[in-house]
Amino acid sequence: MVLAAIAGVAIGLAVATTLNSQRSLQANVESPANSAGNEQASLGSTAPVGPLSTLAQLVPSLDHRMNILLMGVDSNGRNTQRFVGTRSDTMMLVSVDPQAKKVGVVSIPRDSRVAIPGHGDDKINAAHAFGGPDLAVSTVQNVFSVPIDRYVVVDTQGLKRVFEILGPVEVLVEKKMFYNDRAAGLHIALKPGLQTLDPTQAEEYVRFRHDCTGDIGRIDRQQWFIRQVYKKLQEPQIILKLPDLFNAANEYVVTNLSVQEMAQLAAFAKDLTPTQIESGMTPGKVATINGGSYWLPDLQASAVVFNRLAGIPINSWPPAGDQSSNRDFAYAAGSASNSSSLTSTSLTGPISLGIRYSKGSEQAAKSLEIIAGHMGYKVTGRIRADAADCQHSAIIENSVRPDQESVRKLRNEIPCLASWPTVVNLDSLAPCDITLVVSPQCYIETAEIPDQKKNK
Repeated sequence: MVLAAIAGVAIGLAVATTLNSQRSLQANVESPANSAGNEQASLGSTAPVGPLSTLAQLVPSLDHRMNILLMGVDSNGRNTQRFVGTRSDTMMLVSVDPQAKKVGVVSIPRDSRVAIPGHGDDKINAAHAFGGPDLAVSTVQNVFSVPIDRYVVVDTQGLKRVFEILGPVEVLVEKKMFYNDRAAGLHIALKPGLQTLDPTQAEEYVRFRHDCTGDIGRIDRQQWFIRQVYKKLQEPQIILKLPDLFNAANEYVVTNLSVQEMAQLAAFAKDLTPTQIESGMTPGKVATINGGSYWLPDLQASAVVFNRLAGIPINSWPPAGDQSSNRDFAYAAGSASNSSSLTSTSLTGPISLGIRYSKGSEQAAKSLEIIAGHMGYKVTGRIRADAADCQHSAIIENSVRPDQESVRKLRNEIPCLASWPTVVNLDSLAPCDITLVVSPQCYIETAEIPDQKKNK
């Protein structure tokens, strides 16, 4: 997945350059004898130079929110110029918030039908092909009213190269994945379950999209992959791979991030936990227009997602002329027009919870329902789903009612949710404000109910 690749390359480039700069500074202030010794310690040395945590001491801390557009571009075939005329196979807006110590990731489906400046309506992945990263950035800013500070672009060869450098990655594969594409050189054959994927398998996992969910399912898996692969970037051995990551950055990545900014991002990322990475996708619906398949983004619902995950103010909420007291901008299926509908969910009363689980997790789901009820939450019911849809425990926000404070309160009141990541997935058809997804690994007992609440 492009974000993992970029994270690895960025950390490598940032740390390598920063440590190299520090050596140069030391060489200027030390005696000639000591300086000569330092000159022998090059980036190619296999001796450890210290943990990543030392990076925070070498560069100024990031002191402001930064929005970065991440893109993974495809290839136009052999003997073609890299990054020229290529479509963005993956597009994510990553918002790094050092004050809140969070990272928000908003995926934008590549088939989103939008207005591309100077080229009319087209799929958003064509923006990079028409005008490179600058046009892609302008398109996202114009369509979603989101300020973008920097961009990072990596191609598919760079993705595979970074996986080769990082080595095997432990990943929870949600379901069987089988697909062969000889033209693209893609031969996917993955079985479900927690397993260690080699570089080729990791690339196959993040690129697979040949099932009933298509690109939307791939987006969901990529966002989980971010959390699963993150611990790989925190291993002490990463310091030994800096020279290769540095070279990969030079060859496979295009960015307008400065070296200092990359160092700041790497330093900020070193202490993140999976719960501090919140994800979502621009809501919308599938449509066929003139024989082409598109994703029609719901701009009002998308504004809520960008507000929640990137702190972007909502300028018109509710829409002009709306007399309803309801402000829940959530996508409602039905009309083929590119407009939002307001749901009729009441904004009063406790936040409602739904519980999703798969076969074998009945007891854990029942215990969670009892605990939530004792804590005063309205539980709309338990829903048994396919195992592939319940592999990751998660707090899924279906409406705008659950804000940062209410989710924090939920985690505090139900301790077993403390380590569950948050996903923003606005859905006006959902019967509850929050869906709690119980994975097969969950073990929940009603004994976790706080004593002061048991008799209420």
